[in-house]
Amino acid sequence: MSKPIKYTVAVILKKKAAGSEFLMVKRPDSDPDLGGHWGFPATTLKSGELPEEGARRVCKEKLNCNCEPKRFLGVMFQKRNSYDMFLMDIEASIKGSVEPDVLKATTQGTKYVAQKWSTDPNDLAASSKLGSCCSSIFLTDRGLLDREEWVNSLEGSSLVG
Repeated sequence: MSKPIKYTVAVILKKKAAGSEFLMVKRPDSDPDLGGHWGFPATTLKSGELPEEGARRVCKEKLNCNCEPKRFLGVMFQKRNSYDMFLMDIEASIKGSVEPDVLKATTQGTKYVAQKWSTDPNDLAASSKLGSCCSSIFLTDRGLLDREEWVNSLEGSSLVG
């Protein structure tokens, strides 16, 4: 029996469009795929929803703020424990004066347990090594990760089964 396929968008939220500071969120320890690790807020797209709409929804539901999508960074396919996933990263900037706050999330999906602003992409190296697509796409975009080398390192591992 084949696993369901999810189309997912992760948001690299920046305080200012031209700034270098980005928001990271921490998954709950109980998360079956990347529990306790830092990454970017993400959501599964609803039927017929465009990636930009999904990015706006991530910010509204999971961060209690508004955003303006600015740039597509990349897409990656991955086999997860209970589903297969196509995940894309979209860079966005905060729209309006409300700061993000994961503790005010209204989502029915993954509710993150912490957040922090960073200017160092290497803060995501650990989650990338564990198979985080959103972190890996981001690090590849920043020239800090060789995508082909990363994908080859997952071949035959328990992360892609």
